Amino acid sequence: MHSVSEPTLLLNETICQANIERMAHKAATRGLQFKPHMKTHQSAVIGQWLRSYGVTAVTVSSVSMASYFARHDWEDITIAFPCNLRETERINALAEKISLTLLVNRMETADTLQQQLSHQVDVYIELDTGAGRTGLQPSQTSYIIRLINCFKQADKLNWKGFYSHPGHSYTARSEAEIQSIHQTVLTQINRLRSKLGTSHGPFEVCIGDTPCASKGTEFNGIDAISPGNFVFYDLMQVQIGSCAVSDIATAVCCPVVDRYPNRNQLAIYGGAIHFSKEPLSEDDEVHFGLAATKQGHAWNPIDDHTHLTRLSQEHGIVQCSPRSFEQFSVGDTITILPVHSCLTAHLLGRFVSTGGTTIHQAQLKDRI
Repeated sequence: MHSVSEPTLLLNETICQANIERMAHKAATRGLQFKPHMKTHQSAVIGQWLRSYGVTAVTVSSVSMASYFARHDWEDITIAFPCNLRETERINALAEKISLTLLVNRMETADTLQQQLSHQVDVYIELDTGAGRTGLQPSQTSYIIRLINCFKQADKLNWKGFYSHPGHSYTARSEAEIQSIHQTVLTQINRLRSKLGTSHGPFEVCIGDTPCASKGTEFNGIDAISPGNFVFYDLMQVQIGSCAVSDIATAVCCPVVDRYPNRNQLAIYGGAIHFSKEPLSEDDEVHFGLAATKQGHAWNPIDDHTHLTRLSQEHGIVQCSPRSFEQFSVGDTITILPVHSCLTAHLLGRFVSTGGTTIHQAQLKDRI
């Protein structure tokens, strides 16, 4: 692109809209509430696209992000991160204006919120269904019941149900493996539902990972989904089996600043502060992105051998095949599909839409 002078996040609006429509349709046809996670794009513009598909409730990963979307007229927001008691004052200010849901996994947290909040919030108990990150294991039934009873005695905390991010689905390497992991999540959740019975009243269960939301076919026992990465997808999701390369909606356009014919490498303006240092391992090789060109409405890999193989702060080194190396001169740009679109979007802070005749820009970092 002639106008690109620094690493620029390109957003293919056509693909992004198709990804949103497909997930919204899936939720609707399976009777699921659709509460998309906004951490991938962090954009009020894409938030408006989601509204056009009937979305009324969203999920975020921080109080700052919740504040940003509340300022853009979202009135039902879940902060899918263990409640940070050092932000109680800001949480209280949000709860005064919107319907706010928090993740509360400890009675100590519940007691402190009850003492410090002046406005009611909804609460989910977070379940660790295999990711080993945060939350209670579904088998911890006795503690879960004690926590539910704690909520019921608190007038500032309204127990809503359970939330889980089955992040272990990111270890999958095929659709079949995703389906297997998804089934174990459903089994755990429905076992917990059976143990709780009806004595604690009705409650909902929301799960939030992109692989299971993308490829799961059965959602028995689930009431809502909150995937986030699906709006853009990325090379990691391709490797997992969640999507095809043609579903990736973002790419980073970088200036070529030097060439090294003796090793078929390009130096680009595009480093760790633009892509992050999250690698992808394929065929015993590690890389940080795949070179591509735009064909029609999608990006198409140049070949299987032209990767972003080294990163420092501002520099990137692209290892080319002999044929692809000859396609680039100093002063050209090269387009790289990212390993993890969430981190790339956060680092670059804005996007330029290439999906239509009009170019849009959204300031992703204007969220606090």
